[in-house]
Amino acid sequence: MAGTIGRRAVERGEIAAAVGGAVLLTASWAVVVTRDDVPAAEVRAFVAANGLPGALWPVVWAPVQAGSLVGSLLIVAATAAVTRRKRLTAAALLAGQGAYFGAKGVKHLAARARPRELLPVVEVRERATGLGYLSGHSAVAFALATVLASELPGAWRVVPFAIAGVVGFGRVYAGVHLPLDVVGGVGLGLLAGIAARGALGLGGPGARTTR
Repeated sequence: MAGTIGRRAVERGEIAAAVGGAVLLTASWAVVVTRDDVPAAEVRAFVAANGLPGALWPVVWAPVQAGSLVGSLLIVAATAAVTRRKRLTAAALLAGQGAYFGAKGVKHLAARARPRELLPVVEVRERATGLGYLSGHSAVAFALATVLASELPGAWRVVPFAIAGVVGFGRVYAGVHLPLDVVGGVGLGLLAGIAARGALGLGGPGARTTR
């Protein structure tokens, strides 16, 4: 009975994540591609985060690496070593890589520049090239969080998403992404994570999550 309730809770969470991801990605995309400027509310949010003291960067830097290509592969390797679950490891790899390369495709379609090219004053704390929308780091971090969180017990499920949240904040704080870039990344990451779980049989009615 407890197992059935647990599966139902995971299923409801996955449905919510899929719907939420689609909404975040679609809504942010609509704003970005239909406007030539940066919305005032987005500018204010960026300035609030980017203007925080520089002393915060050494604290934020390490978690932000979870959204990088190398960082994501290290997380996959750690998942394999700690859980010894092949399907879970494969789902994490598929989600991270899907989000990483999916973000590159969306960037070329949206063609939104980085903050330093769109705003007059930007404190850049990390080197970044290419286009801005959407945030690949955020997409990868949330994809991995979506795959791994449901496999953790109780309150621990919030931890992967908390780390992913720090990744998104850190990219704005570092001056390399605007807030809607991160929102789009979150949406793509949620969708990539749900797709990977489904593809590897980790989600859905009656799915077994022990291998």
